[in-house]
Amino acid sequence: MRNPFSMVIDFSAAWLPRKSAAYLCLYVAWLVTLWFLSAGNPGPKEGPEIPHLDKIAHFGYFFGGGGLLTGYLALRRPWTSRFPWRVFLCVVLVGTVVGRLDEYHQTFTPGRTGNDNYDWLADILGTLVGFWVMIRWVLPRLMARKKRSSEALEAEIVANTLD
Repeated sequence: MRNPFSMVIDFSAAWLPRKSAAYLCLYVAWLVTLWFLSAGNPGPKEGPEIPHLDKIAHFGYFFGGGGLLTGYLALRRPWTSRFPWRVFLCVVLVGTVVGRLDEYHQTFTPGRTGNDNYDWLADILGTLVGFWVMIRWVLPRLMARKKRSSEALEAEIVANTLD
């Protein structure tokens, strides 16, 4: 029996785009959404108080951003498979800068506190884990699917030329 986590990753990879441009567009949409989320007031304070819920939200949101940026960079150039540390450095640098700019932007938003170093740490950790999940589990499955589809296309072309 297969690992349930592996089944979830396989199912997710089947729905992910195979072109780097799609990841770039999604990352830009992620950045624009981050800007609007940071510019708005936080949600109402009704309901139970969950300690450090904002840190979990920061981690989760930057997990997605780190994964999208990793997908774009890793699918963009073939050299990234030989030098994944370049992708790592770029993703961490961009995630760190975007996280810091997000915290700085929140200082000018009424009703929000900015420059929270723990929020920034959650941003960086989310970016790191997003990178790791994409490189370790998602991209290998995505590349295998891309290779299978290109081999099937080549076989179809050969079959059509023989007719």
